Amino acid sequence: MSKLPAALAGALAALVLAIAVIGGAISLDTGLAWLNLSTTTNGSGGEYECAIDDRDALRSAVYSNSGWKDVQIDNATVVYLVAAERGLGDRAVLVGLITAYQESRLYNYANFNVEESLEYDHDKIGSDHDSVGIFQQRPSAGWGSVKDLMNPEYAAGKFYDKLVQIDGWETMEPTEAAQAVQISAFPDAYARWEGYATNAIEHFTEHVTCTPVGGEWTHPVPGAALWSGFRTDERPDHDGIDFGADKGTEILAAGAGTVVRVRCNASLNGADYSCDVDGSPSVLGCGWYVDIEHPDDTVTRYCHMMSRPLVDVGDTVATGQVIGYLGSSGNSSAPHLHFESHDGPAPATSDNAVPPVDYLAERGVDIDLPRNCSVVLI
Repeated sequence: MSKLPAALAGALAALVLAIAVIGGAISLDTGLAWLNLSTTTNGSGGEYECAIDDRDALRSAVYSNSGWKDVQIDNATVVYLVAAERGLGDRAVLVGLITAYQESRLYNYANFNVEESLEYDHDKIGSDHDSVGIFQQRPSAGWGSVKDLMNPEYAAGKFYDKLVQIDGWETMEPTEAAQAVQISAFPDAYARWEGYATNAIEHFTEHVTCTPVGGEWTHPVPGAALWSGFRTDERPDHDGIDFGADKGTEILAAGAGTVVRVRCNASLNGADYSCDVDGSPSVLGCGWYVDIEHPDDTVTRYCHMMSRPLVDVGDTVATGQVIGYLGSSGNSSAPHLHFESHDGPAPATSDNAVPPVDYLAERGVDIDLPRNCSVVLI
């Protein structure tokens, strides 16, 4: 088969891209369920600090699926980062991206009817009422000042402020959630951009790293009793404390952080032992456990879960997020949480273990000490 002349091939490629922009996403993975997207921050709430690993690589990756110009990709990145830093996750980003693309094609618009808007950085100039910015928000409708709305970061923040106030937005179809915020005259137009947005989000997730911002802390098993202490005379090698509670009680992340280890650690007579059943004093190991590294370079460990934890390595978790259920796997004689704290970045070792009661107290969480802390629970 003969090859097309380069000029003709280029023209055809441009035509395909134009059709895609006018008619919606083509040859994209539009079948990906938007409710099951992976996410940088898992939609778990809380505040995060996010950074782009390589902006040029990100632009190239997004362009490969969308054909967007750098300025469009940069504005889309802002829409992503604002949601990610609020811990809203990809469900919110998808709604934000399809809205911004429908309203402005991801360009930051000034407006001939709003003279002040021309004073600020802009990508294009429009003339629709007094609509400005990437979301075409109107100062006269109370979205904010002209100066603020010409700032893509502010505009995205205002969009998400309104989105999260809509009851049930998390389970709505993206186009329905977008319409609930924008009240557009063309409510069905948003859906055509879901393919582009979905692919862009996948690339953002690959090229953006978010870490939780240190903040409030909580008891890992609220209401549970402290049953044994840290390196007591009876157990000088006990590197944590034990909280007794009913099997199946929720275990909470004591603080925001990143999961750095999820493991089944149990053995009997030198052979691997299941962590999905109760252990015993003769079984060795921590059973199912999770290590979380926190923004202050400390690590907390949660042992003896009853089943595989609810989180995976690399997940970011918020304070109070359920990470698993209290059990008795591994070296254990009854359902309890063995909780450790470690001073220093991962890995957590016996050498960097610190007293958890003091560790939590320094972070505003008081652990009620029993009158007689001589109870020994493996």
